[in-house]
Amino acid sequence: MALKIQKMEELQLLQAELQRREGARMRNLDAFAILGYTPTPKQREFHEAAEYDVLYGGAAGGGKSKALVMEGIRQCVRHPGLRVGAFRRTYGELKESLLAELAQVGYAGAVGASWNGTEYELRFNNGSLLMFRYAESVKDATRRQGGQYQLLLFDERNLTPPDVCAFLESRLRSGRADIPVIGIRSGTNPGGPGHGTAKARYVDATNYGEKVVVDERGRTVRFIPSRLTDNPHVNPEYAADLKALPEQMRKAFLEGSWDAFMGQMFTEFSWDRHVLQPINLPATWTRYNGIDWGYTAPWCVLWGAVDEDGRLWIYREIYRTQVGEADQAARILAAETEGESVAARWADDAMWATRGDAKPIATVYAEHGVTLTPAGKGGRVPGWQRVHSLLKEAPACPHHRALGWATCPMTHFFTTCANLLRELPALPHATTGDPEDADTTGSDHAMDALRYLAINLGAGPQFPLLADDQNHEVARLLEALAPGVAQRKPERLNTPADDVEQPNRGSTARSPFV
Repeated sequence: MALKIQKMEELQLLQAELQRREGARMRNLDAFAILGYTPTPKQREFHEAAEYDVLYGGAAGGGKSKALVMEGIRQCVRHPGLRVGAFRRTYGELKESLLAELAQVGYAGAVGASWNGTEYELRFNNGSLLMFRYAESVKDATRRQGGQYQLLLFDERNLTPPDVCAFLESRLRSGRADIPVIGIRSGTNPGGPGHGTAKARYVDATNYGEKVVVDERGRTVRFIPSRLTDNPHVNPEYAADLKALPEQMRKAFLEGSWDAFMGQMFTEFSWDRHVLQPINLPATWTRYNGIDWGYTAPWCVLWGAVDEDGRLWIYREIYRTQVGEADQAARILAAETEGESVAARWADDAMWATRGDAKPIATVYAEHGVTLTPAGKGGRVPGWQRVHSLLKEAPACPHHRALGWATCPMTHFFTTCANLLRELPALPHATTGDPEDADTTGSDHAMDALRYLAINLGAGPQFPLLADDQNHEVARLLEALAPGVAQRKPERLNTPADDVEQPNRGSTARSPFV
C-alpha cells in the first residue's frame, strides 16, 4: 500500500514537472501568429490594454467576438493554470458567436489545446482552462458559485442583465500567487438590458474612451470605441445592410452611438431639453414622492413638484441598497428641508405585503413618520404611457420663456437625479410579452418610482362637484391629498453619513421667475 502511494506521489510530481516545462515553453509562443490571427489596429489596442476592466464596444462588425476569443486563448497560453470564463446570455448565442469564432481557429489545436465538446471547455497542456458558458439569469450564474476565474470574457455584455454580470465578477479571484487575476474583458453593441449600466460605467465615466478611470474599488476601467470602419475585413454587403436599418438601429450598429438604440423605450428624452441644473422652486408648488422598494436591489425615492401648469419637476432622488425600512424612512425625512411639505408618497404596492409575522414595510415607514399611499399600479403599461405624455413638449414654462424657449417638456429633471437620468434614456422595451412594456431585466428602479408618480398625477388636476346631500367620505379622502398630511416633523433628524455629500439638495424657495 505504501509503495502504491509512493508511486502515485512520484507520478504527480512528474506530471507537475512536465506541466511546468510545458508552461515555460508555451509562455514564449506567439499564439496569434500560430493561429493565423492578425488583429486590426483597434483589436490590437484591445489586446494591449493592461487595465483591469476593459469594454470594447460600439458598432457591429468591429471584430469584438473574435478579439475576445483570441484574448482568452492568448492568456491561457501565457499563464499556466489560468481559469477563464467566457459568457453569453444563452447557449444559442454562445454557439453562434464565441464557439463559431473558436471553430475558425481549429479550436486552438495548433497551440496545444484540446476541445471537450460535452463540457464546452478548451484545455491546454499547461493546465489552463477556457470555459464557455451561458448565463441568462442570476440562477444560471449561481451555478458557477463555486467557480473561480482569473479572467472573465463577456460577449454582447449589454444583452446580459447587469446583476448577472455583477455576480459573475464576484467569482474573480486566485488561490495561487503564481496565477494572476487579469480581470474583465467585454464586447458589446449599444442597447439591451445592460445598456444603461455599461454606458455609465464605461462610456460616460471615461468620456467616450478619452481617459482611463478608477472605480470605487480601486480598479482601472477603460472603454475602447468600436466602429464598422475599424474592421477592413467587413464585406460591402454587410455595411450596406447596416445602412438600410431603421434610424435607431443604424445609429447604434453602424455608427456605434450609445445615445440611441433599437428598442429604446423613451426616444423622446433629450438631455438638452429635459435636464437642467437645480434652481429654486416656489414653496407653493405641491410636492410628491414616488418610491420603489428594494433592499438587495436598489431602493429609490424621487421627489417631484407640480407647477401651476401641471408640469412636473423632479428635483431630488435617493438611490441605495442594503438599507432597512426604518432607516429608509429616516433618510427620506432627513433629505427634506425644514417645513417641506409632501402631499402624497406613492409607493410600490409590495410594501403592504405581509411576510409571516413581520410587519408590512409600509407599517414600519408609518411608525417612523412617513405615511405611504399604494401606487395602485393598475398595470405597468398605463404608467409608461403616462411617462411618455409627461416627456412631451408644451408651451414653455416661465423659466424657459426667460431663456427664449417657445416650448419646453412637461417634465424637467434636475442633474442631481443621476440614477434616474442614467436609467431613463437606457430603458429598453420588453423583448417578450407586451411590447409596450419595459424590459424588467434592465435597471429600472428609479424609472418605477417615476412611473408611480406619473400614473397617480394623472392628466391634470380634476375637481369633482359634490352634491350638498353627499356624505363627507369623499371630502375626507380628498383631504388626504392636501399639503401637510405627510409633512415632515419640524425637528431635524441626523443626515445619514452617505448622504452628506449632497445635504438638503433640492431645497425650496420663491422662484425668481414668478
